[in-house]
Parts: sequence; C-alpha cells; structure tokens
Amino acid sequence: MGVADPTGITLGRDAARRAAHFEALVEFSEDAILSKDDHGTITSWNPAAERLYGYRPEEAIGQSITLIIPDDHADEEKEILARILAGERIAHYETERERKDGTRVAVSLTISPIRDEDRRIVGASVVARDISEILIKRERAERLHKITSALAREAEPERATEVLLADSIAALG
Repeated sequence: MGVADPTGITLGRDAARRAAHFEALVEFSEDAILSKDDHGTITSWNPAAERLYGYRPEEAIGQSITLIIPDDHADEEKEILARILAGERIAHYETERERKDGTRVAVSLTISPIRDEDRRIVGASVVARDISEILIKRERAERLHKITSALAREAEPERATEVLLADSIAALG
C-alpha cells in the first residue's frame, strides 16, 4: 500500500491498482455478481450475471431487481432488502430466479450491505451461483437413501432384489 505523499501519486497508483484488481475479480468470476441500491434498483451487472440470467448489462442496470424475481417470490425481496438495510449479511440463501427467457434457475445467493464513506447502507452486493446440478444430485442422493433404507427393512435376501427393483423404479421415476 502506498504512503501519503504531497503529490498523491503513490496513493493514486495504489488505488488504481486495487480498483483494477477488484474489477478483474468481478469481471472474470464464474458467479453472477450484481449490485442494487437501497430501493432495489440494479446498479451493476457482471458477465456471469448475463450468462446466468440472459440480460445484457444495459438491459438490467437501472431496472428493479424484480426483473429476475419470479412473481411467486416477490415477498422474499422485501424481506431480503429489510435485512440488508438493517446491516445483516445473508449467506447461502437458496431460492429461484427467473431468466430473460422465462425459465427458472435455482440459485444460492450471498447478499451483503454496501456502505458509503459515512458507513450508511446504500445498497447491496449480490453473488448468485447456479445450484441446479447440486439440487439434482441432492435429490438423487435422497432417492438412494430411500432405496437403501427400504432394503435395510427388508433384510430377507430373497426379497432384496424385489424391493430394490420396485423402489428403484419408483424413486428414480
């Protein structure tokens, strides 16, 4: 980190270097990263947000965050915003969001307050990760658990194959 000098050049270079570093982190992240102000208006939108939700930055920035929130999840945004404005950080919040094409995507959100130079909360950063594949794997694991539990109850070897087939077909659809 630079030391204060009369010209401010060192501080300026260090600040520019830190800003460029931060910008690269956001720009090249595989997670969707966006920010919104304290009224829920989108103020930034990284390339991963475009890939996840289908909106280009110029389509999303300036719009309400409800752009990507399904109608049946509208109340959750009010709750999230209230928690953020109270200074809370929300981690690993699993929910659904809506893409530009109308399809839904399962996401895990981490939402943190953004503060101004006076430490007032002026908005929130949102990091979203697509967890669709994770949920599919979780569901499969639950199905397998159901099958193995059924097998354990049916300890008779001659019935094990019958139970395995019946429960596997039912559990795996």
